[in-house]
Amino acid sequence: MALRTPPSWLQNGSHTAENDRLTTTGSLWGASGVVRSADLAVTAPGGTMTVSVASGWAAILGTYQTNMGTYMAYNDAATTATITTADPSNPRIDLVCITVNDAAYTGSLNSVAINVVKGTAAGSPTVPSTPTNSIALAQVAVAAGATSITSGNITDVRVRAQIIEPTISSAATTAVPLRIVLNSGQTANAMQIINSSGTVLNGFDSSGNLLAGAVNVASLEYEFVMGAY
Repeated sequence: MALRTPPSWLQNGSHTAENDRLTTTGSLWGASGVVRSADLAVTAPGGTMTVSVASGWAAILGTYQTNMGTYMAYNDAATTATITTADPSNPRIDLVCITVNDAAYTGSLNSVAINVVKGTAAGSPTVPSTPTNSIALAQVAVAAGATSITSGNITDVRVRAQIIEPTISSAATTAVPLRIVLNSGQTANAMQIINSSGTVLNGFDSSGNLLAGAVNVASLEYEFVMGAY
């Protein structure tokens, strides 16, 4: 598909969920992750083979194929996730994730879930891969023969979702040093904007009136350069 039509939110258009997700991806989200610093933090209640995932938001970029856009998932209360029984001989590393299932692309589920990817027990265990359509929240070190998970077993691997920031560029190709002069106790030229050549570009008198011959400041763009005069 090339140009998506209708454009997002056209009054009389029919809009797919995919196009809506692409709209937020193109205008808001630059990368997947949790939205706020405390969102979906993983902790250990202690005494059990479980972890707790805090409430919060996640922005999850669809990765089954290109042009899926970003899903928004919200956990409205702390959620418990179970760690499977430890290997009796070797440690392993499990990965706690939040995963979006979308039957429009694969499988039969339409849901979001917090899941634990079980690692492979070994003398030197490695971290399992993050599943498709997911973001990783924490790694959990499961010792050989462990019967409970503690806070020391959890490594936080959450990243913050990146918001696309607008790029602001100056219309001028060369920076021109400016100085602003504030003159008190006089009846004219209470404020002047002067360039490095001494030319008054703009200013106001003590009554707030624009100086004669000056251009309204709202119609000008300035790039201010720090320097000594």
